[in-house]
Amino acid sequence: MSSKKRPELSGPPEEFYDAKEAAKYTSSSRIINVQKEIADRCIELLNIPPGERRLLLDIGCGSGLSGAALEDAGHAWIGCDISPDMLRIASDRVEANDDDDDDGSDDDGSDDDGSDD
Repeated sequence: MSSKKRPELSGPPEEFYDAKEAAKYTSSSRIINVQKEIADRCIELLNIPPGERRLLLDIGCGSGLSGAALEDAGHAWIGCDISPDMLRIASDRVEANDDDDDDGSDDDGSDDDGSDD
């Protein structure tokens, strides 16, 4: 067994996952891959028919890594977490994605503004 103490045993998660640890967690390529694999497996277990978009609840969403994977799979999500710093990062990530997506075009790439001209 490793002599390294597991983070969840060092104290409550809302205290362990402060701004520094939340940022470190979110930028870890290993964690990003693990969260994607977990989200993909959850979608598989939910047996959602291909092409159907669902609203999913991510309990313990952390910084939103699994939520990003849910979005990549075409689903919407709502997340909750005990760590305010993790939620802050998740919120910032969602806002950054919304800003990137807000280019005036529809999802299909057209620039339809709803006018009849």
